[in-house]
Amino acid sequence: MATSASHAHEPAAEVKKRVDFLIEMLASKNAAPPIRGDASKGDDQEIRFPESYVKADQVPVYLAVKELLREHESSIDSLLDHSGDNRYSLSVNADVDDNLTVSDVSRWIARRKLFSYEPEIHTITRSQFGLYPPDGTEFEAWWNENKQRGLRALQIEAIDAAIRFMKEVDGKTASPWHPEAERLPIKEFNRLRDENLKILATIRQYISATGKPHLANQLEGSHVGIFGLPWSKRRFNK
Repeated sequence: MATSASHAHEPAAEVKKRVDFLIEMLASKNAAPPIRGDASKGDDQEIRFPESYVKADQVPVYLAVKELLREHESSIDSLLDHSGDNRYSLSVNADVDDNLTVSDVSRWIARRKLFSYEPEIHTITRSQFGLYPPDGTEFEAWWNENKQRGLRALQIEAIDAAIRFMKEVDGKTASPWHPEAERLPIKEFNRLRDENLKILATIRQYISATGKPHLANQLEGSHVGIFGLPWSKRRFNK
């Protein structure tokens, strides 16, 4: 379980300078790899990395992501300020393969600071996302209205929403994690749900006991991953 980086006595200007430098590192030296297929037309959207794509050049991007995840909650404002930065950053595989911009990744990191528990729990249904703030809420506006309450308090509210959902969700009617996937067998669904409840309770207890926000150590979750890295192994990752 990741713990908060210690910048308590560091001048705010120095923190912002470091965060801005790390965000700049999110811009890859690689060009965005081509995407085959169009998900909006029902195609199986896939990325096949060309020979010109240098996987080693993605390592600084990956390390910048890891460091930004460790930064204090004040970094969220800087991350959200990079809206519209359309430089290529990295590629992901989730429902479909996709290329993400610096703006996309900055926003993803900012959201992960709130939903720090997500990489640690199992994805048992796509309905477990968008619980808090309510689905459709514009994140930047919501953050600006609520950040004065502190990340710790907001994380607890998000975890409480997830705990309520996990206690109530029914494996017989819950949507699968992917539109084309089948529902999990009930026994497996219930086992993973119970594990999720234990993990969520442990993270909540950590936040309450330490008085510190819980920080995720990765962006990826059980059904989304960064690829195109030297250690990535995937059928078309070449």
